[in-house]
Amino acid sequence: MKYKIAVFPGDGVGPELVSEGVKVIEKAAELDKFEVEFVRYPYGAEHYAETLELLDEKTLKEIKSSCNAVYCGTFENVNGQRVPSIIRNYFGHFASLMPVRLLQNAGNADFLLVRETTEEFFAKSCGKARNGKNREQIEVSSNAFKAKFGMSIDIKGSEIAYQIGMLSRKGCERIARYAFELAKRKNKKKVTAIDKSNMLEFHGLWKESFEKISKEYQEISLELELADSAAMNFIRQPEKYEIVAATNLLGDILGDLATAVQGLSFACRASIGQEISMFEPAHGSAPKLKGKGIVNPIATIWAASLMLDSVGEQKSSLLIEKSIERVLKEEKTRTQDLNGNNTTSEMADAIIDKFIEIHD
Repeated sequence: MKYKIAVFPGDGVGPELVSEGVKVIEKAAELDKFEVEFVRYPYGAEHYAETLELLDEKTLKEIKSSCNAVYCGTFENVNGQRVPSIIRNYFGHFASLMPVRLLQNAGNADFLLVRETTEEFFAKSCGKARNGKNREQIEVSSNAFKAKFGMSIDIKGSEIAYQIGMLSRKGCERIARYAFELAKRKNKKKVTAIDKSNMLEFHGLWKESFEKISKEYQEISLELELADSAAMNFIRQPEKYEIVAATNLLGDILGDLATAVQGLSFACRASIGQEISMFEPAHGSAPKLKGKGIVNPIATIWAASLMLDSVGEQKSSLLIEKSIERVLKEEKTRTQDLNGNNTTSEMADAIIDKFIEIHD
């Protein structure tokens, strides 16, 4: 099998981290007998500063017609946007997937956090209204629905700001089905759906959708949990979770909490689309560390593992994850963030060596 991967190294430390991730992928391809062609694209803040070139629709169409996945480094904002956001919007990514695992600390946390990424309060359904009579019209468009709101707002006393939260049945059922299919593929027995329905009545549609879809997966149990409880349990008893699904806003917050629990150096994510998905580390571009070769590459390498799993190379994906975990537990190779003095390349090489060692 041959895969074509669009690579966006990005800004700051992104290129050096992606370079190490590519090394790991190439070794996996060699040992597990598949081919990978990497097509590199320079777009990002640094490229824009030099050329004034932005990621355009022509490039995105080229990727759509020829590539199996997108692999990204780290990015700065360009004109208020980051390259991964442009990619997510173009390909209609509807979910974010973050693995949460305590790789180096004692504990049994090992779950997957699924965040819906197109609806709720993130659909630019906002505005302000001054004291007096106001008329406003808001148009909202997602890949699940389109809606127009015509509003007559009569304000007495003070200017207000507002945001309209929306969930569609199609969007909720889509993310519910994705969560249950993920549980089925990963041999998990429970999906936990997170909401705030005790305060936000429209979250009732989220619960209804998960209850409906769960009936199609009798072998997998459904747990409904309020966000307040989930925030405590992510810290207090994260081992209770297997697959966690959350609305856009709650998933954003819980994703940051999960990152803090497992460590920023290990946090990565996949942006899931119907056709092409994107894989990247969740940390920033750290421009002050650029070129020093000291940043931990594990998040970027773990993102590569997620990508291989997505395209169908589950064996390589699993072995990369096991290699990362064993290198960390052996504590022989440690980058500065782990109180060591090994370089970015030395950490990646240690993971590759471990991959070779445990490969059958």
